[in-house]
Amino acid sequence: MSKLAIVLIVLDLVFAVGVTLAILFMEPKGSGLGAISGGATVFHSRSTKDVLLGRLATALSIAFVVTTLFLTVFKVF
Repeated sequence: MSKLAIVLIVLDLVFAVGVTLAILFMEPKGSGLGAISGGATVFHSRSTKDVLLGRLATALSIAFVVTTLFLTVFKVF
């Protein structure tokens, strides 16, 4: 296995773990059973942390897909 293949596989793993962690650290959007009884707030703005984690998850997801496709097309595995 070449050095490029090893680097790409490690990057792919880092992107996968990063996406997972970014999604796990996000606050849930749903209000659960409070929405049924009217206890949910109508105007809920997302915090800066959630916006940042959302953008990070999107960027890492795109990077993960690109590296996975690159590894698949060139049959590095």
